[in-house]
Amino acid sequence: MKEKKVLELSPEATLLKKLRDRAISQQETQKRKAWVEKLAAMPESTRDYLEPQAHLEPSQLFRKVAERLLEEGA
Repeated sequence: MKEKKVLELSPEATLLKKLRDRAISQQETQKRKAWVEKLAAMPESTRDYLEPQAHLEPSQLFRKVAERLLEEGA
């Protein structure tokens, strides 16, 4: 039978990993708060949601490009 080697972290390494994860989550929370504050400070007209423009399917896009090339005689 093959024995599986298990990498065990020392208690100190485990604590450091937990502290690092907690620091990362706190940084993300602070970033979110900063973005919310910036968003709240923006004028209402800037915050309005813009409808995404309709995008053409690749085949339609290539067809449009080909038509334009034929029109321009490239």
